[in-house]
Amino acid sequence: RNVLRVCYGAMLLFHMLWTTAITKIVSYLPLGLRTRQGIGLVMVQMAWRLALWFSPWISLEATEDFSEQWSLIHSFMAEAHAEAVEKGEPLKPLFVLGNHQSFCDIIFAVVTTPLQAIWRSRTYMDYHLFKLPVLSTICRSVGHFPVYFKTTEPGVFKVDAEKMAEVEKEVDVHLSEGGLLCFYPEGQTNKNPDTLLPFRYGGMKKALDFDARIVNLVFHGNQTVWPLKFQMGGYPCKVRYSIRPFAPQGAKAFVEMARAEGVKEEREMEDHVLLARRAHELMQVQYDALAGMASKANGKKKA
Repeated sequence: RNVLRVCYGAMLLFHMLWTTAITKIVSYLPLGLRTRQGIGLVMVQMAWRLALWFSPWISLEATEDFSEQWSLIHSFMAEAHAEAVEKGEPLKPLFVLGNHQSFCDIIFAVVTTPLQAIWRSRTYMDYHLFKLPVLSTICRSVGHFPVYFKTTEPGVFKVDAEKMAEVEKEVDVHLSEGGLLCFYPEGQTNKNPDTLLPFRYGGMKKALDFDARIVNLVFHGNQTVWPLKFQMGGYPCKVRYSIRPFAPQGAKAFVEMARAEGVKEEREMEDHVLLARRAHELMQVQYDALAGMASKANGKKKA
């Protein structure tokens, strides 16, 4: 198993090195900023896919309706785009929420996202990752957003308000252009991924501010591939994943629909709290379904 982990680490490093070189070259080309960033993201996706292709002991298995769900997502985003253009309003963004259990979460999210979506995808990343060799060049080249935490203490999320104010201006521009924002509302890697941590409210407030369309992209098994506190992953595992839209008409319409149900404990909740609660419930159900698939498959193997 350790040999496999070393092999995966070598594959990942090799492909990230040539990706870093290409994205650096692209950054000097006379192209628009978004085009350069999009090319960089496509290169990263290709590199990570190749690393997994050369590591067949790690397999990713989507639910049968994964492609169908993405087609649905592209469809309602196209409708939202057309409506915004017709009304002369800013474009509506797409928020992709994920469960956070391992360092490989972002790797698997990138390799499974369609090209049409990955081109305009961005995420938040701890500023310390922008200081790491190789990864820092990629993060800056593709336009990801740094998060300036005041402390590295686990579970403490205090940020430098002044620095983050400037970052959020860039995020707002990305969202107003109809960009895709992928983030993990748990706010930290979960030591017990079978039970989701409470969702933080910042992303929910942002979703309501921009009336974002929202989907959940959920994985099961990532922590087996790359355990917490391990500097390198690569252990054998079949990872299962699915995607489910839950606010295809926008965050505001979703909250309005939820309030119409008249759930007693939600009556006094602020909109962003209600949105976080419902998103958490839906993601937990989605994760449990994937866990059930894995358990059923393992049961068949033992039989």
